[in-house]
Amino acid sequence: METTQTSAQKTEPRAPTNGSTLPNDAAALMAKRMEVMEEQLAYLVKRQRAQEELFADLTPIGKDLLNVVTERFSELEKEGAISFAQELLAVTRKVVQHYGPEDVRQFGNAVVTILDTVRALTQPEVLAIAGQASTVLQNADQAEPIGIMGMVRASRNEDVQKGMAVMMELLKHVGHAAKAMAEQRREPTGADKRKADLAKRLGPKKKKVLGVERPQVIEDARQEARDLGPPVLCADPAVKEEPEAAATMLDGVGFTADGHLANPKAWTRDLALNIAHAQGVELDDARWKVVEFARADFEEHGVSPNVRRLTLGTGLATRDLYTMFPKAPARTIAKIAGIPKPAGCI
Repeated sequence: METTQTSAQKTEPRAPTNGSTLPNDAAALMAKRMEVMEEQLAYLVKRQRAQEELFADLTPIGKDLLNVVTERFSELEKEGAISFAQELLAVTRKVVQHYGPEDVRQFGNAVVTILDTVRALTQPEVLAIAGQASTVLQNADQAEPIGIMGMVRASRNEDVQKGMAVMMELLKHVGHAAKAMAEQRREPTGADKRKADLAKRLGPKKKKVLGVERPQVIEDARQEARDLGPPVLCADPAVKEEPEAAATMLDGVGFTADGHLANPKAWTRDLALNIAHAQGVELDDARWKVVEFARADFEEHGVSPNVRRLTLGTGLATRDLYTMFPKAPARTIAKIAGIPKPAGCI
């Protein structure tokens, strides 16, 4: 038989009581929490008391510090430092209003040059000169006026001569800088714009160094000149055995009426330099080669070479000769080389 148990027969366990309605474990946990809270509260009270004590100790120190700062500010105000700082702040505001970041960037790029200039100007010897100059300017009313003759007499003084040399050098640099600034500020004209547009369309122009050619080209040109023999002339001029009579004497050297050396044998390199200077030509290595070829060719054939002969003998193009000797290249070269005027088909 199945046995059944009625609700009456069931018994439920009862929690032990200790004079409280809560279980023993819950009461113990609550008591533990209360102890922790009491400890934390005691720690907070302790910290609060420490802060109050620290504040009480620092209060006199803070008062003394405040008094010192106040006195120092009062002294600075009496000395004018506060007013100076205010004016400096006003200057800073004006700088910010009138200058932008690009100006500051340019100043930063030029600060090294500025400092170098300031350092050069503040050297003791420079400051001494500036001091002497300021003294002279202050006593300018005591200086006696002088005329041209007085200036001439004063120029005999070595110090005055040195000062004039310094002033001339200074004026030269000032003039050069002023010219450069004027070129930078000059507005481009229509011709400048057309040149720039043409250069942009044509691209960069390759510059050719005058007198520098490939060795093989020069040798071929010289061989061609040797193969041609003496220069061919439209008319056969009679080669004079005697030098042409001098029409002018300069420094003991005779020159013909057309400006050529009367006696080619009187030629020297120093004389060539003087003639070139008079012709407005500066003899560099490339130009010397042309002059030496013209003289050698004349000594070999007795006739001064024309432009075609010069191009064949030197390997230079005609435009190079006109660049090196702009005014009548053949005649200019002949004058410098100390040989007669070229006789050609012209």
